[in-house]
Amino acid sequence: MKWIDLHTHSNFSDGTLSPAELIDLARQRGLTALALTDHDTVAGLDDFLAYGADKPLEVIGGIEISAWYGDESLHILGYGLDHSDPELNLALDQLQQARHQRNLKILDKLNSLGIDIKYADLEYEENGQVGRPHIARALIRRGITGDFQEAFYRFLRRGGSAYVDSFRIHALDAIRLIAAAGGAPVLAHPAVMDPTLSGLPALLPELRQAGLAGLEVHYPAHSRRQYQDLLRLAAEHGLIATGGTDFHEELRNGVPLGGSCRSGRVPYSCYEELTGYLATKQDNPA
Repeated sequence: MKWIDLHTHSNFSDGTLSPAELIDLARQRGLTALALTDHDTVAGLDDFLAYGADKPLEVIGGIEISAWYGDESLHILGYGLDHSDPELNLALDQLQQARHQRNLKILDKLNSLGIDIKYADLEYEENGQVGRPHIARALIRRGITGDFQEAFYRFLRRGGSAYVDSFRIHALDAIRLIAAAGGAPVLAHPAVMDPTLSGLPALLPELRQAGLAGLEVHYPAHSRRQYQDLLRLAAEHGLIATGGTDFHEELRNGVPLGGSCRSGRVPYSCYEELTGYLATKQDNPA
């Protein structure tokens, strides 16, 4: 059986490995296909695609856009998109500027609590995205918290003492941006957003009309029942099924790159379905 991972993050957003290191790790773990889907940035894709071009591993560029719909926070994955698309990059610039301002406000709140952490104390890739995980790592390095869970629970989650709300774009706009850039928009970890999946059936027709191509069915936090329900919904709405681990670092959530017997793995057939969709889209552009 061949396994893949279509949801990973590098140090160009909030992961710890470079795009090249992600590819090397994927090869070590015997994966056959890998996607890079950094948060709200495509800055790492040139490195990722160039390094993977001559490796015995199929690589596909992607992104994960922070979005909203109603009162819900949605994440929209995009695969195979033209990451030089001007409209896409304009929207990402706006997201990155808003994220930078949010980071400064979080640091101000921490400073007001007597925790002296400055922006210069955050460790990040020069051209990469900075977010709450970078602040969490700074809290851990300073000995303020023992791990990520404590850092987010005490300070960085909604309701935490240093929490600042984030700017996001509408989910329909995120889907349209990805589709207009030639990519396949996919709703990330749907059962994390809606554990009962009771609201998803009513939401999917509108997302589908905007250009949604798939659902992230395979995901470590999805239960067996949620997985089965998502497979059924994908089939009912004519959506492809994708999956990945949401990998950031080896010890972040205990799930290794590519998954495991316990967390579940993503079959190569999902990559074939995704690339088949992208090939059809290229043959029949809107």
